[in-house]
Amino acid sequence: MTMNTIRLFILLFGSLLMVSCAKQQSDDLPVETPIYQDYKVLFDKPENRTRAYATFRKNSSLGVRLQLTGGSSITFNGNSYTTYTELDNYFYRWAADGMVDVAFRYTKEGVGQFVNTIARADTNDIDVLPGVVISRVNGGQVYWWGIGLEPGETVSAKLKQGSTTTSSVTVTTSGAESIQLPPSMMTNLNAGTADLYFTRTRTLGLQQADGGAGGRRVVEVEARGTVTLE
Repeated sequence: MTMNTIRLFILLFGSLLMVSCAKQQSDDLPVETPIYQDYKVLFDKPENRTRAYATFRKNSSLGVRLQLTGGSSITFNGNSYTTYTELDNYFYRWAADGMVDVAFRYTKEGVGQFVNTIARADTNDIDVLPGVVISRVNGGQVYWWGIGLEPGETVSAKLKQGSTTTSSVTVTTSGAESIQLPPSMMTNLNAGTADLYFTRTRTLGLQQADGGAGGRRVVEVEARGTVTLE
């Protein structure tokens, strides 16, 4: 690789990083600018917690992310966010004990309010079956408790043993009732027990959109169970 190629790569990477981290204050926009709404709720069964996320973008899903300023705001079941971060897609975060249905209320300055909800009933449930045994040499096909994947759904799986957590694998095939764990997942794991995590995800449309900007509601349910590695 030549020095010029390396410099070009660095410049391109820097530009992509700047774009991915870009943000704009919402009150800098004309009031008629449509806002894309992106909401997610994770029903965390192992911790018995509900975690909710929200972010907003100018015009569409490809638009710059917005920090809500001026008279614009977001609430979760009438409460303000508990965490604000710009480290990944979702700026605004909120959590509650138990499995809680969430109403997102987005107030857009000069326009009004948009209410979208995500309920526990919006999920297709999933659990880890008892007695699962996985070969550390060959991996294994692991079935879950719950219906097969509906179109557009995904299930991801990861293993945790002590302080070691594997990368995730994902299945997207409609009708699938199991997921294949490859031997590469077991490289840093020992024989014995481990925690298997399933995350089931589905994406829904908005109930109230801002003009033609669109948006999405992402609903996830996470389950955990003990498996044996041999």
